[in-house]
Amino acid sequence: MTSAEKFSILRKRSEITEAVRSFFLEKGFLQVETPLLAPHVIPEAHIEIFKTEQVSMCRPPQNLYLLPSPELWMKKLIAEGCGSIFQICKCFRNNEQEGSQHSNEFTMLEYYADNADYLYSLKLTEELFKSLFLKFNTKYAETPINLMTVQSAFLKTTGIDIEKYPDFSSLKEAAVKEGFEISDSYTTWEEVFNLLFVSKTEPEICSRGITVLKDYPIQIPCMAKKMQESPYYERWELYIDGIEIANCYSEETDPENVKEYYRTETAAKNALAQVAVDVDPDYPAIFKGFPKCSGTALGMDRLVMILTGCSDIKDVISTAT
Repeated sequence: MTSAEKFSILRKRSEITEAVRSFFLEKGFLQVETPLLAPHVIPEAHIEIFKTEQVSMCRPPQNLYLLPSPELWMKKLIAEGCGSIFQICKCFRNNEQEGSQHSNEFTMLEYYADNADYLYSLKLTEELFKSLFLKFNTKYAETPINLMTVQSAFLKTTGIDIEKYPDFSSLKEAAVKEGFEISDSYTTWEEVFNLLFVSKTEPEICSRGITVLKDYPIQIPCMAKKMQESPYYERWELYIDGIEIANCYSEETDPENVKEYYRTETAAKNALAQVAVDVDPDYPAIFKGFPKCSGTALGMDRLVMILTGCSDIKDVISTAT
């Protein structure tokens, strides 16, 4: 890629960023800027963290972490009653996959809609995308969204109804019966599900056009609200031509449920982590009186790739290398 081509993409990226910012400001969202460093993290077993150390002549050194998402700080603002907010910021993930869609340092758009659930945020995101497609890439402007539940998409592509196999041994047995090879190294329901989901469901359902998969099984832990009388979370993920762009859920507001998530996910994190992290045991307390809201995390670099037609994330990042 020539320098002229690179600068053209970077100018387009600047225009896209301003269009996104204007969209949320016009919707009444408050733009915030929260720290990239934190003394604690939200435990997520399968995300590795960059760790550093703050040194001072006045006190002992302190561990700090480059955050993989601004969620930790933004939820503290929500707990204080700030209302609907958004942020465009750098995020960091260590030991990240290598390839055209991944980077250890990336830009995230994260937004929280006050007094809203995940379906409201889906409509809001659809409206955001429609405005961006009309302005920057009309290829997708009239593309309908293929909306499916995870259960129906998984059944269509694997022949397995996950509602009938809610535990590890039964799901593994069903997968083997359908012809899938499951290594003995797989020991959890989530691992077996993810193997089939990534190898079959995503390529067959999400590889073309705009696809939203909603209602994720509760065996995959996250801080989302559980659907009433249903084994699913109020959560969706959005793909464009096979690229995962956004992840959203109705936020869990029950402090006891958050506390239990912290307990189980911290244990899983400690068992898997290459970099040990500190977790704030008092963080779940902020959810006492936490307002109803829905949060969405959207990869800005991948969005720019879609809108500019680039095939490699490196081509849309502001670097001279």
